[in-house]
This record gives sequence, C-alpha cells and structure tokens, in this order.
Amino acid sequence: MIHLYLVLGFNHVILSESRAICRYVCENYPEKGNKGLFGTNPLAKASIDQWLEAEGQSFNPPSSALVFQLALAPRMNIKQDEGVIKQNEEKLAKVLDVYEKRLGESRFLAGDEFSLADLSHLPNAHYLVNATDRGEILTSRDNVGRWWGEISNRDSWKKVVDMQKQQHSP
Repeated sequence: MIHLYLVLGFNHVILSESRAICRYVCENYPEKGNKGLFGTNPLAKASIDQWLEAEGQSFNPPSSALVFQLALAPRMNIKQDEGVIKQNEEKLAKVLDVYEKRLGESRFLAGDEFSLADLSHLPNAHYLVNATDRGEILTSRDNVGRWWGEISNRDSWKKVVDMQKQQHSP
C-alpha cells in the first residue's frame, strides 16, 4: 500500500498536519485566492479556529472511520466491522446535530462567509456522500444538507474532484 503525506517545510520547520498547513498558507499568502478563508480579523480567525478544532476532534474521527469501513475496506478486501460502523454513525450523528443547530444560525460554520472551517470538512463528507450508501447522514438534515450542497458545489471543490477523477482513471 502506498501512503502519501502532505508536508510543508520552511526555515527548518516542517508542517505535516493539513489544518496547520492551510492556516500557514492563508496567513502568508493572503493576496492569493480567497482573502477571507482564514478570517479578516481576530474574532473571525478565532471562530474559524474553533470550528477547525471541532472538525479535527469531533467530525474527522467518526467520518474517517466510516469512510474507511464503508468505502475503502471493501476495495481492499477487508471485512467491514458493523460494530465500528454503528458506533461511528452514532458519534457522527451527534456532531451533525450540533452542526444543524449552528447552521440554522449562520450560512457557514464560522459565520456567513465560506472559510477553512467549512473547507476542512469537504474530503470526508465528499466520500460519505459519494462513495458510500450513508450520505443521508449529511443530506437528510435541512441545514447541514443546505450547507453541504453549497460547499460541495463550489467551483474550486469541483476542480479538486475532477483532478482526483483524472488521477484515478485508467
């Protein structure tokens, strides 16, 4: 099995955590792309950081487990663990209940502008919706479903998905 890791090195410092790399790029290249991706003031940045932490600590663990069990394990001829699937569906449902409430108050997780907080959810959410039969865990909730539809239909994300398809096509 081949493992790929995203690493950024600069001045003898190596960043290997994707959220840290995203923060670094946003802070150091604000003139490129979406200037508000990591917020334009300290309060916006703190809110984005808060939701990035929620993604990393609460959304990512169960969604990653589900993506592995439901999308990757079958392709690798690994038996799916129904107990792990059930446990992580329950964990993710609780997280998404919190998101549903939040997204009833604001267009995006950290406010009314798309940010890193939303972007960080795209990979696992994409696989759950498009590569498993459990996409309704996201799409069945009114506010989460609206949010998912909006963030997953951004031109930049569609380009990423297209590039992935091109890499994996024969």
